[in-house]
Amino acid sequence: MTRTHSRILLLISVFCLAARVAGAAEIQGTLEVRIKDHREAIGDFSQLLVTVDQLLISPKPGLKFWQTGWKGLAATPESIDLTKYAGKNSALIFRGSLSTGAFDAIHLKLKEIIGLLKKSQRSAKIKNTVGPIKLPFEIRGQSETTIVLDLVVTDMSDHPPRGYELEVRGYELYTNGKLVDKVPPGP
Repeated sequence: MTRTHSRILLLISVFCLAARVAGAAEIQGTLEVRIKDHREAIGDFSQLLVTVDQLLISPKPGLKFWQTGWKGLAATPESIDLTKYAGKNSALIFRGSLSTGAFDAIHLKLKEIIGLLKKSQRSAKIKNTVGPIKLPFEIRGQSETTIVLDLVVTDMSDHPPRGYELEVRGYELYTNGKLVDKVPPGP
């Protein structure tokens, strides 16, 4: 092989590598996560403040199963009064651009839950039972994925020693504003 041929091969290799790196500059999509409260025992409270500690999503393992784990997102650190977000209204806790990909689950970790009862104007202890939920979703390039987590506070005081508990009741998944999945199913 001549010196000219080896230089040409080297140049072709460099161009191929540069094209591969430029192609790898990933197209971004938008993820928005919101929370709301299902109207079970929220009427008992004049105020129910939740503070998000972490918002995590779990990438779908695919061929790189050894790279599984939770990816942290910078969630809104302010306290959110769930009494203002019952029914159709929802509070934004995250909005950002992310690399395209498929995901398996979402986990909303709460730092603090403070409830003020309407009748007695006293604080109520609320047990946090919010955990990770299996939620397959995809972030596509130049599109918007919205997840609305439907939380519910329930009064379990008729089962002593339990009291009020906060958990995830379900979710709504939207792609570009169109409802794709809803758990539990319904109107």
